[in-house]
Amino acid sequence: MKKRSNLRLIWWLSARGLKPRRSEGFFSFVFLIAVLGVIVGVAALIIVNSVMTGFQSAIKERLLSSNADIIVMKASGNFYEYDYAGRKISKINHVRGVSPFIYMSVMASSSTSSEGASLRGCDPAGEKLVTDIPKHIVAGDWRLLRGNGIVVGKELADDLGVTVGDTITVMSPLGRKTPFGFMPVTFRFRVVGIFEVGMYQFDSGLMLADIDTVRKAFGIGDFVTGLMVKLDDPENARSVEKKIEAVLGEKFIARDWIEMNKNLFSALKLEKLAMFLILTLIVIVASFNISSLLMMNVNYRSKEIAILKTLGSEDSLILKVFMFQGLIIGFLGTLIGEAVGISVSLLGEKYRLISLPTDVYYIDHLPFQLHASDCVIAAVAAIVISVIATIYPARRASKTEPVRILRMGEM
Repeated sequence: MKKRSNLRLIWWLSARGLKPRRSEGFFSFVFLIAVLGVIVGVAALIIVNSVMTGFQSAIKERLLSSNADIIVMKASGNFYEYDYAGRKISKINHVRGVSPFIYMSVMASSSTSSEGASLRGCDPAGEKLVTDIPKHIVAGDWRLLRGNGIVVGKELADDLGVTVGDTITVMSPLGRKTPFGFMPVTFRFRVVGIFEVGMYQFDSGLMLADIDTVRKAFGIGDFVTGLMVKLDDPENARSVEKKIEAVLGEKFIARDWIEMNKNLFSALKLEKLAMFLILTLIVIVASFNISSLLMMNVNYRSKEIAILKTLGSEDSLILKVFMFQGLIIGFLGTLIGEAVGISVSLLGEKYRLISLPTDVYYIDHLPFQLHASDCVIAAVAAIVISVIATIYPARRASKTEPVRILRMGEM
């Protein structure tokens, strides 16, 4: 009961001490600035963390919609035994689909333009198991890919000036040796579909055709570039990658989506950490305002502190009162900052408020993705920094000498 009554007394004294008098208008202004500093710091931490998390997730989603979770290739030489390798991989846990592919850099030409591109020969049925490109067809029909059909990214189709039903000429740099010298190989494809996955890298440079047609058109033997492997959860990629290499042996190598995009995701992770540390400085600056506010309050309430100590209040009670005041400021600023940060993040993602140039940022809008852990970390950091800022003024208040203060008042 005594502890509870002491807590109520501390709360009452803390709240009363933060209530400004009529003659303390400047104190009210400093109080407002201290709270606003915490609000801005917490809101900025939440918004920036949600943007960085959303940006990373959006890029990951778009990468995996166009690529497999794991790529399996031959360590050296041509990959002929892909049927055998595919059957072995299919039996591994978490593997949802396996499909062979041929990858080559080509030149695509229409009647009006020419563009460099990447051609991927695929099994039309197997492609549905390993990527989401068939789900992102915005014009045409994926089922017509057999024969001389080709599916083109939307940006690439716009650059070439082609649409469904048009013909494009694809030239391979592999070429053939002839009595007249080295001659490039060309083949005419009919556009049967246009896809848009929302990532400029793929929409502007990727084409897909039937793997058997690619073999015949460019004189490729019965081998493939590699196997595309899709998992039930991309986060299982590392463990499945090791199992694949163990099952197939040292003649084969497996690379997961994390390894293939290591530089990109490492940079995003480092940038998120750097932004968190930089924005934490806002809260630290706000803590100086809290410290200044409490120092002013110690001066304003010096007589009240002296009276309390004269009535028998211990130094620890005075210390707790002023630390509790800092906690109140930190909690109030954190609560409002959390509300602002969460609201901006939710509205920003729902209405896609900020557009981005896709050729620079890969995606068309600034994504927001809230994680409860980011909100908790921002709140804890703000409150802890606010409490730390109270230590010096609270200790100074607890060391107040009542006799000296009261004598000064009489003078």
